[in-house]
Amino acid sequence: MLPVISNGHCAYQNFVLANLRKYYPNPDSIARSTWDIIDRFWNLDLSFTDEFMKDKYSKFGPKPRVPSCMQRSYLLSIAFKVTSITDWVAQLKLNPLYAFLSGFEFGDTPGVGTFYDFFNRLWDSEYNNLFPHVRSTKSKVKKPKSKGSKAKSIEKTTVAELLPELENTSFNIDEQPFGSLFQLYNNEFLQQSISKGLITPDSLALAGDGTPVVTSRRERKHRICDCASNGIHNCNCDRYFSQPDCDIGWDSSRDCFYHGYDLYMLVASDSVSDLPIFPLFSPASKHDSHGFLHTFFRMNNFLPDLNINKVLLDSAHDAMPYYEYFKRVGITPFIDLNVKKALNLLTKKTLPLAKMVFLYAKQAAV
Repeated sequence: MLPVISNGHCAYQNFVLANLRKYYPNPDSIARSTWDIIDRFWNLDLSFTDEFMKDKYSKFGPKPRVPSCMQRSYLLSIAFKVTSITDWVAQLKLNPLYAFLSGFEFGDTPGVGTFYDFFNRLWDSEYNNLFPHVRSTKSKVKKPKSKGSKAKSIEKTTVAELLPELENTSFNIDEQPFGSLFQLYNNEFLQQSISKGLITPDSLALAGDGTPVVTSRRERKHRICDCASNGIHNCNCDRYFSQPDCDIGWDSSRDCFYHGYDLYMLVASDSVSDLPIFPLFSPASKHDSHGFLHTFFRMNNFLPDLNINKVLLDSAHDAMPYYEYFKRVGITPFIDLNVKKALNLLTKKTLPLAKMVFLYAKQAAV
């Protein structure tokens, strides 16, 4: 049957207030940091989730958990820094505060399978991954020579080729596997920030950068060919990857390789605390110069009402196609110069001239 929803966010607030009086009659027994989280979720209205997800449940079968409570509970696990769903489910059974802040009666909380069932309903694809499990091995990112430097791009497509391709591509949010997740984020967080005046969509200053997201200690893959049994151990045959959307990248801030994703985030640099505008996951090896383009042009399609007038980027984005595009569309770029790239270019241009001056001076001396 469909989830039963009554009185929306107001009912949740009354439920939390009644349980606070029941389990914590002395307010001083709750830490101040916990009160900050309580206040945050007291004002977080997730009613849109219940209406949006009605069509994702069957009219038959057992009564499901309220979608907004499932979403709120998962957000609470992040706020309380519990990174494992299994551990969080155990905490819900032991801690009444975690239970009723989620919207559940203490003693009647969901299990691990219920959480993963909820996550599956938010993924708009019959496939669990964007890429197939069986694929060829990629070129590995090389360790930079200097400490703190970013790894060189291993992309086969240049920025000059990728930019016009993505600019002329139409992205439809309804065709994306993460479409439902984006709808929840847009309606319950981004639009709320805009309505409260925290983000100015008519004159927006963007900043963008990639962040490493580690998923495992190592890359999990195995052979599916018979080359090893035939004595060929260095074959280039396809492999089966357990996490096909991830690969190996270089974390320049920690100077180490990692396996996982690159989270490219576009934020409002002129807002308090740099509020998020649009995030996009890519494989860890994705260079920021490509990550920005994939994220920026999808954001333009999914959020057409935003008017970007400034962009703040680091030296990984210092490429001439960026400047030419921003000039053409009327965006003012603030991009750190790639010093090494500039010195190499300067040397290539000035070295022939220096040789000519040297030879002329030598002949004049003779």
